[in-house]
Amino acid sequence: MSVRIKRHWFKEDSERSAADAAGATAVAVWKAAAHGLQSVRKAKFDVQVGTPYLGVLTEFLLFLITAADRIVYRHDQAEWRQAFMAALAKRLSEIYQENLDHLVGPVENGGHRRRFIDLLNARMAEYAEFDYGDDGPDFGFRRYFGSRIEAVLTDPDDRRWVLDAIMSIQAPEAVEVVERGLRGLLGIDPKPRRRAAGGE
Repeated sequence: MSVRIKRHWFKEDSERSAADAAGATAVAVWKAAAHGLQSVRKAKFDVQVGTPYLGVLTEFLLFLITAADRIVYRHDQAEWRQAFMAALAKRLSEIYQENLDHLVGPVENGGHRRRFIDLLNARMAEYAEFDYGDDGPDFGFRRYFGSRIEAVLTDPDDRRWVLDAIMSIQAPEAVEVVERGLRGLLGIDPKPRRRAAGGE
């Protein structure tokens, strides 16, 4: 998946606060989710504009936020992770509300944002049954995500085939974007050296 994301801090010694990392990760998650949605549509699955379109986008976001939590858990299991996840959920719920306000119209009292947070809490509890290892989400994790996409689609033939596609293609590609971004932001992957002006 060719998605440009922030992977490293401009200054090597810059402070990697939870809020800073969450802000950069929110952009990566949103881009990966949007790209995943387009990948499903390009695979000729009938994701109609409207409820199915928003449903698929939402499930990608929830899946990738949960994946980010598991990735960060390997890095820091205590206060930093809690601050990171709170900031990540807050920022993505804001982006979600901004986009839905534009697409379907605003809802009183931040309804889109509140619904997103409620769904996120529910999905994180459901995904808690599955493992996320060094190779990413396990079979059950990916299968459950696929089942959520399957439930959104309306065409019977699409529902029959989309589960395998999500598990084998879209889920791994989307997770790889978030993994790559977080590994760089957390300093797990070294920052690439800049090429000299003369190409040396």
